Amino acid sequence: MRIGIFDSGIGGLSTLLSCLRYLPDAHYLFYGDSAHAPYGDKSPAQVREWTEAAYAWFIAAGVDAVVLACNTATSAAVAPLRERADVPIIGIEPAIRKALTEHPQGGVLLLATSITVGGEKLRNLLNLLENGQERVRPLACSGLAEIIEAQDADWRLRAGRYLQAQVRPARTADIGVVVLGCTHYCWIDDLIHDTLGGDITVVDGNEGVARQLCRRLGVPIRTDTAPPLPRHARISLYFTANNDVKSHLARQLLAASGVRMDSQPDSPL
Repeated sequence: MRIGIFDSGIGGLSTLLSCLRYLPDAHYLFYGDSAHAPYGDKSPAQVREWTEAAYAWFIAAGVDAVVLACNTATSAAVAPLRERADVPIIGIEPAIRKALTEHPQGGVLLLATSITVGGEKLRNLLNLLENGQERVRPLACSGLAEIIEAQDADWRLRAGRYLQAQVRPARTADIGVVVLGCTHYCWIDDLIHDTLGGDITVVDGNEGVARQLCRRLGVPIRTDTAPPLPRHARISLYFTANNDVKSHLARQLLAASGVRMDSQPDSPL
């Protein structure tokens, strides 16, 4: 089984890790559109064009399903892609439903890119959920994904400063949960938790994507909790710019999470 995972950069590796917990024996093709990252400050039309190019790449590679591990790409492109898709397409969306259900009182702070915050998909989701518009407070975090994507020597220090200046002031006394609406932010969930206070709960949509992937592929889900990560995995990496550098970085991030890639060519094409 081949599964395509798409993101503008390294953020989607966090989604890949969640999918590995449920489908450890699949061959994963990770496509990072580093040539056009970040997506958060681009137009929806541009993001749709680049997402469609990635989808065509996955189809040529013979995947059985495509995961859009990018909230911005899901917001801009998942609907038109599904209209002509040859394989299941699983998009990611902020785990707002989970946050509202598990925390029935108080406000919910949503951290996301500008396209996600201003997109029709988020508006529709909030309208569908009881008290969604009243309880959820979206915050566009322009520039945060770029800091995380850089992975340079002081990126965590810069991310911490960003959170203190841009995110900390948005936490009011009634907010008890923060939703990560960009997969890049999953790599700093500890910083977000520390910045917003020890009593805050941080949630993301990665596990929901992994479980939906299983359902769409007809794979039984045998546990209510996420299984452990496998120690080894079949993963091919491809980035549209700086492929060698980005692939090396991706291997390091996966290894730091306890997953080592089996030896094989990065690109299946």
